[in-house]
Amino acid sequence: MSLNFPQAGMMDSKLECYKQNEVFTSSPEKLVLLLYDQAILGCKKQDGGRASLALSELINSLNFNYAEVATGLFKLYDYLLRIVKQSEFNQALDILNELRQTWSSAIQNLKAA
Repeated sequence: MSLNFPQAGMMDSKLECYKQNEVFTSSPEKLVLLLYDQAILGCKKQDGGRASLALSELINSLNFNYAEVATGLFKLYDYLLRIVKQSEFNQALDILNELRQTWSSAIQNLKAA
């Protein structure tokens, strides 16, 4: 009896397909959580490129029709970009974890209302 395991390339392809499907079918609120997850993962792996890309996307997602909140988040994300570029991953990770938790709680509160 022979077991046929998918080759590494096939697994990567299926994983990428799953990730794309998750992004395409997620709500805007969930997409923000996914961006936080990518930034956090980048910091954990000390991958400044991944963390910076996620932070840049978070900046691009800001809605300045709500100027006070968007401006505050812009300043925070900009600060995070700067410390990631300085390889201060632990400091960025602490802030990102708190932001993610706060965003997740806000989503849960909206669902409960």
